[in-house]
Amino acid sequence: MAGSMSLTLFILCFVTHNSALLFHGDNIQDQTTTIGPLGKDATLSSLVQEVLELKFRVKSQEQEIQTLKNQKASENNATTSTVNKLMSEYIDIKSSIGVIKQEFDQNNNQTGLHVLSLKTRLDNMAKSIRYLTISQVDHESHDDATNKTVYQEFENMNTKLIELWSNTNKTFMKALQDMHSEITTITATESSDIQRLRSQLSAQLSAQKTAVYSELGTIQTELNKLKDTLFGTLKPTNIRLSGGGSSGRVEVRVMGTWGTVCDDSFGDEEAKVVCRMLGRSTTHARAYSNAHFGEGGGPILFDDLSCTGYESNLFDCGHQYIGQHNCQHSEDAGVSCDKPCLSGL
Repeated sequence: MAGSMSLTLFILCFVTHNSALLFHGDNIQDQTTTIGPLGKDATLSSLVQEVLELKFRVKSQEQEIQTLKNQKASENNATTSTVNKLMSEYIDIKSSIGVIKQEFDQNNNQTGLHVLSLKTRLDNMAKSIRYLTISQVDHESHDDATNKTVYQEFENMNTKLIELWSNTNKTFMKALQDMHSEITTITATESSDIQRLRSQLSAQLSAQKTAVYSELGTIQTELNKLKDTLFGTLKPTNIRLSGGGSSGRVEVRVMGTWGTVCDDSFGDEEAKVVCRMLGRSTTHARAYSNAHFGEGGGPILFDDLSCTGYESNLFDCGHQYIGQHNCQHSEDAGVSCDKPCLSGL
């Protein structure tokens, strides 16, 4: 249509431009032609003006048509964008439902059936969206009706999704409640079993503890007997002072062997114990060191004696192990049990 109008305008412009030739022939002044007189120029000018106005209107209509086309293209793009958005939301929802289906399949077959039903409904909705897309392409002239259909379908789909979500949520909550009940039952059962086992174990431990204590008592008694036997064996059975008098080098007999006593830490308290073992008075007991009564022979049996003066036997005083020492016979201890005599009296 635009091409036809342009051709018409071209013809009219050509006629207007060559109007003088049409009415004046060879363009000689004051001479008429075979077409008509010079008075018809005004009429032709009026026709040309109308043609120019018509041309202006045609251009205005072309601009309006272009504007309408642009608006239509924009509306088509908006519709396509809406459909694409619906497709994207459908894909996201389908992916989420797929994840839910996988989780539910692991817990309950019935839940899997619900999810399968959801998938079927979503597939139906996908078909509806594809149908809407095809309808939008085939019926571009009915954009408003198509948009209404799309929005209505979207509302229906939203309603279905809300319903599906509600049903899925109820199913999921039911599964959680069942799991909680099962866990509670198992916990109660296990707690009862643990309590029973604890009671049995406590009774067994109590019996074993009693048996162990009894066994330990028996072992302690045997150890005490062994200790008495050992100590009785290691106790000096005899003691003497070299020379046989009331003073001299201290010598003791242990397990049939005679030996000496080292003077380390040996004082008057230890001398009192020696005199007491000899059956003598302890009032004037006095200790001597550095082999005062001569060096002895045999082993050194006692070292580092620590007595209070009231013991009945040197073995009852603190000391190193029998036969353990760091002394020489030049350190043999001696004792005097009688009151020393004053010279000149």
